[in-house]
Amino acid sequence: MIKTVLALALAAGMAAGSAHGASLSFSNANSLTPISQDGILDLFDANIGTLHKVRLTLSGTGNSTFVLNNTSGSGQTVTASSVILMYFSSSLPSLNTTLDVLMPALQMQASTGPVSLDAGMGARIGPVISSATLTLDTLTPGLFAQAGGGNFTIYCENSDDRQLAGGNSTVTLGLVTQAGCGATVEYDYTPRASPIPEPTSMALLGLGMAGLLATVRRRKRGG
Repeated sequence: MIKTVLALALAAGMAAGSAHGASLSFSNANSLTPISQDGILDLFDANIGTLHKVRLTLSGTGNSTFVLNNTSGSGQTVTASSVILMYFSSSLPSLNTTLDVLMPALQMQASTGPVSLDAGMGARIGPVISSATLTLDTLTPGLFAQAGGGNFTIYCENSDDRQLAGGNSTVTLGLVTQAGCGATVEYDYTPRASPIPEPTSMALLGLGMAGLLATVRRRKRGG
């Protein structure tokens, strides 16, 4: 399906004759962390045209549910927070080298804000939604172009952390997180020009048709 979408997008760009581009993406639904997800994106088919620029956007979504419990005999006010760290890698060696430097590539933060807990009481807050994106727009185009096309895989994993401010160490914090990743690649390119008959060739074709019609008329009259 992804290859079909790319082919159609490129064909549309070629027919339009103005700005030429194609965009492909994948996204994974949130699941309980830690996650291990992936998605497949197409390489640019160098037979279609010349690739000038590549933009790759990495995306992540998450949600955090906080479970607070005040074990003291007095009221407490606390603020709980979480951070979901997203790590990306790729089957494309040149891209994987770039992604290795981004550790983590995305940080998704969530917070309860100040929460007041009565003595011996607890609270469940969430899910609190978080998201983040990162666009890489200095990638080398030639690394994503291949005659006949092809594809590459983006992998993502995560870790998470939690913090609790206030409570005098008498408030416990439980955390349940979910996360999902995605990516979008955009190709800016110039399509190869389609062969257009030259004026001389068109004129010769016209003369040939005229001669053929004249021959048919003479045969009809002779018959």
